[in-house]
Amino acid sequence: MNQGKIKLTENHRRSLTSALMMIEQMLAEMEDAIVNLREGCCYAVENDISSEAARHNLEVIREAREKLCILAGKYGAGKYNQSLRKIINAKKTRIWEILSDIKSKKSKGFGEFPKELVKEYDSDIEELLSLTEKIEY
Repeated sequence: MNQGKIKLTENHRRSLTSALMMIEQMLAEMEDAIVNLREGCCYAVENDISSEAARHNLEVIREAREKLCILAGKYGAGKYNQSLRKIINAKKTRIWEILSDIKSKKSKGFGEFPKELVKEYDSDIEELLSLTEKIEY
């Protein structure tokens, strides 16, 4: 087996870089889900795996990350540096889209929105929208 660097074509290298980046992100998300069980008012991660399975999975994730780094070096995969500013901006934009889409005027596809609730409901959505717009980058 070749232990040195292997030169892929540019298209194959970019494809591998993208794939490894997505896998690395997914491994990080799995690790975060195992280590930091999140609980909010609308979303919670239920710990339905044993502590033994959690420890095992964390070890496998660590090994997978090591292997991923070896492959990245072996095949000359690039490193994608993501701007935190862009991440925040993209998330803010997506939040704005979601909140804009749940306003009473846009809820017609789910039936007529109760007229007596429109003012309060839209006001509540606008308040949340205003709060999220204060997130800075």
